Amino acid sequence: MQSMTKQSVDKGSGDLYSALPLWAILPGLIFILVVDLLTVTGWLGSAQIFLLIWSLVLAVIPWVTLLVVRGSPSMFGYTRDRGLADYGWGMVAGGIWRGLSMAFNLWSGWARIGWGVFSWIGALVIIPLVEETFFRGYLGRALRLRVGKWPAILVQGILFALHPGHWAQGYLHLISIFLFGILAGWLMEKRGSIWASWGAHGFANILPEVLRFFG
Repeated sequence: MQSMTKQSVDKGSGDLYSALPLWAILPGLIFILVVDLLTVTGWLGSAQIFLLIWSLVLAVIPWVTLLVVRGSPSMFGYTRDRGLADYGWGMVAGGIWRGLSMAFNLWSGWARIGWGVFSWIGALVIIPLVEETFFRGYLGRALRLRVGKWPAILVQGILFALHPGHWAQGYLHLISIFLFGILAGWLMEKRGSIWASWGAHGFANILPEVLRFFG
C-alpha cells in the first residue's frame, strides 16, 4: 500500500495515477445521491433556481476537496502529457456514441445549443469541465481504488444519468445518457486521462448542431 491518495492501478500501461481517498469524496457522493433521489421522486422540481444551485455545488465540490487534501489536478485525471491525443480519441468515441444515440432516439429530441459563442463555450468547455471533473475525475477515480474498475464505472454512470438535467429528458434518452456515462468512465480508465472523456462529451454535445449545419 502506498499513500492514501496515490495507488497503483492495473491499467494497460501499468502507470501510477493519483486519486482522492474515499473519505474525501463522501460529501460529494452524499450530495449527488440526495439530488438524484429528490429528482427521481419528483421532490426537487424543475425550477431554474434549483438547477443553478445544483450546478454550482457540483462545480465547486471537487476543487474545494482538492484544496483541503492539498492535492493536484492529476487526482482528477488532468494529465500534462498526451492530452491532445486523448482528447482526439475521446472525440471519436463521443461521435460514435452520439450517432448511435440519435439513431436510437429516432433522430428526435436533440438538445439544441444554437450557434452563439456562449452556447458553444458551454457545450465544449463548461459542461464537460463540471460534469467530467465531478463524475469521472472526482467520483469515478476514487471509487475505482475502493471497489474496482467496473463497479466504479457503473456507479458513476448511474449517478450521472439520474441528475436533474438528464432525468428531465425522458426514459429513452436516459438509456443513452447512462451508456455515455459508462463510455466516459471506460475512456478515463483506458487512457488514464480525463481529456479523453472531455473530448467525448464536448464533441457529442456539438455534433447534432454540426450535422444540422451541413445537412
